[in-house]
Amino acid sequence: MKILPAKGADLFVKTLEDLGVDVIFGIPGSHDALLYNALRKSSIRTVLTTNELHASFMANGYFLGSGKAGVMLAIAGPGFTNAVTGLTEAFFDSAGLVCIICKPESLPGNAYQLQKIDERDIVRTVTKGSFSITSPAEIEPVLQTSFLAALSGEPGPVLLEVAPRVLSHKNDLTQSKAMPAEDRPPPPDEHDLSAVVDWIASSPRIICYLGQGASGASEKVSGLVDLLQTPVLTTTSGRGIIPESHPLSLPSDLVEDVEDVNAMLASCDLILAMGCKFTHNGAKGFRLKLPEDKLVHVDASKDVLGANYPARIAIQADVPAFLDALWQQREKFASRVSGWKSGEIRAWRQSLIKNRHKKTFPEPQFEGLDPPTAGAFFAALRGLLPEKACLITDSGRHQMLARKYFEVSIPRGLIVPADFQSMGFGIPGGIGVKLADPERHVLVITGDGGFALCGMELATAVREKVNMTVILFNDSTMGLIRIHQLRKTGRDHAVTTGPIDYAKFCASLGIQYFKLDNNIHDVCNKSLLHKGVSLIEIVLKDTLETKKAAAKGVIRNILKI
Repeated sequence: MKILPAKGADLFVKTLEDLGVDVIFGIPGSHDALLYNALRKSSIRTVLTTNELHASFMANGYFLGSGKAGVMLAIAGPGFTNAVTGLTEAFFDSAGLVCIICKPESLPGNAYQLQKIDERDIVRTVTKGSFSITSPAEIEPVLQTSFLAALSGEPGPVLLEVAPRVLSHKNDLTQSKAMPAEDRPPPPDEHDLSAVVDWIASSPRIICYLGQGASGASEKVSGLVDLLQTPVLTTTSGRGIIPESHPLSLPSDLVEDVEDVNAMLASCDLILAMGCKFTHNGAKGFRLKLPEDKLVHVDASKDVLGANYPARIAIQADVPAFLDALWQQREKFASRVSGWKSGEIRAWRQSLIKNRHKKTFPEPQFEGLDPPTAGAFFAALRGLLPEKACLITDSGRHQMLARKYFEVSIPRGLIVPADFQSMGFGIPGGIGVKLADPERHVLVITGDGGFALCGMELATAVREKVNMTVILFNDSTMGLIRIHQLRKTGRDHAVTTGPIDYAKFCASLGIQYFKLDNNIHDVCNKSLLHKGVSLIEIVLKDTLETKKAAAKGVIRNILKI
């Protein structure tokens, strides 16, 4: 049987290549066979996942690790609905993601058609937009529009529906070279820029507040910070834009007592916020106080400006472009004398570190460490990892511990599901980061609860020959949820995980398995030097506080109170 080339599918894939796509995550189905056949002949790497949810997490991690659009492919109906949580995570975390679904043929006049749902309506509130390709002539322009939407302004997910007749179109199709997706915001308004320059020149005490939107401007930010001698606060996703070992970096993520941060903000003359969306987590549960008369807010998205915090000057601009324009006028404020004294900044820094390290919930014991604390564990881990390594976490207590104790050295050096907190993100997110930058050291930390949701993606990592280390915090429970239950009710219920023999699980997949004993340096070094996938299991013990709370629950059960 002679198989004719499906020109529509070939043009679709060639356009993806021209747009810079090198990896697609997903699961093939009956509706996209022609598209996968075209992918087979292309330069694009197709990664088969175990679930479309994890494909969306991988695409999310791909963007968060690189700033390039993550792409996933799913069938309409159940494949798409599996991915909805990941699309929502990308929406909350400002991750540029393109979700492509191949639609089945629709039969007019018939109800209850196979897998027929309104995908666009389902994700209307958690995507930046939905697009459809209904004819071959729309392939190039709509694909380019979709990628522009995902990456422009505030990055986020978009949905792209492809009609089956588009892929099966067999007539010769002409192609013009598709341009890589790029849609820069307008340059900073000259009047606003001049006002900011004058304000900087007349403000002795300035604070920079950085979010993910400033990740691509690390060197420019560092130059400005060093010139102005201004302390720096960041959102969770903005950590590492300047190294957290820098004396001007103030650790504000996950501080419990936000009054310290607010007191510092109240004592300054100007707050220069760049690339911040000021979400719930980025604004400390909206407890952050940012006086309007002190705030300059720069962001690529006009929708972000003023959404939660009105600013005296709000500038829609790409942060690197804004900093370039500001730097060109630096002679107007270069001679300005900082009003922050080195001892004062040092005191704020020490106070915030102490604040963040408060034990507001029970922290597990790490046997074999001296002291056996989470702080000691993450300090040892930081010392073992290369400076440019990337740490990815799932959602749970391990994430809170990582955010408290892990020092981030580079932009995108700590990646977490920050504002939607989807369990199961860690391992697939780490795979996405690694495939975006294969030379980068990638370390995933997950709990046994998160592992239960996404552990089978380690089979994907092995099949794709990904070099990645996974550290598993195993306390045989959904630890953070258990703590909340014990605190609120005095009992825990339905939070026990397992039983899983992780050594046998790893052996079944050909994964190198380690169990942390009393030598963290030896175990971690062996794992990090291993070529391929390795897993380190750390069995965690309850603290005395948790044991007491659990014991009270046992007594209540006995007394039936």
